[in-house]
Amino acid sequence: MIPQKAKHITLKFFSLFSAVRAYNILVLVCAQYLAAIFIFSPTKSLKDVVFDLHLLFLVLASVFVIAGGYIINNFYDDAVDKINRPLKSGLDNYVKQATKLRLYFFLNFTGFCFGVLISFRAALFFAVYIFAIWFYSHKLKKYPFIGVISATVLTILPFFAVFVYYENFSEIIFVYAVFLFLVIMVRELIKDLQNMRGAIAK
Repeated sequence: MIPQKAKHITLKFFSLFSAVRAYNILVLVCAQYLAAIFIFSPTKSLKDVVFDLHLLFLVLASVFVIAGGYIINNFYDDAVDKINRPLKSGLDNYVKQATKLRLYFFLNFTGFCFGVLISFRAALFFAVYIFAIWFYSHKLKKYPFIGVISATVLTILPFFAVFVYYENFSEIIFVYAVFLFLVIMVRELIKDLQNMRGAIAK
């Protein structure tokens, strides 16, 4: 029999895991490293890319600010999720809203600090990205078409952070970015249609 306290801690952990969408972040980390290895550094050894300290800081900065973005998005979507995703909302309630806000500030501050360790441009990029995610969650998400475009752009921006780091702006990368943009936008449109009932009720 699992003790009540241990069960409560476990549920809190899964609640935070769900709120930050850790599975999506793991995919992002893999995508950034795969892009760095096979697209941006084909002549470098695997060891040189994997142990590149600045690339690691870039990936960690992306992880922290995106996790913070998911937290603030979850914070603002609380009422809508109770209608659209009652089971997920029940799990999310194991972590208080005040705790989510504190975690949001901590994640963003940590991500920004990793940006500072890379360069001034990287710190500025992540500062703007943090503000953009908050502005999307707080304002832009309410407007159907603008919200979808904003969510799509914010989703692919971390990949551009890797592009800027390697200063690689070849045409094939922009073709890939446009394709990725269209795929993600379709996904966001489908998600908005699924969440329409909660949005109307809100």
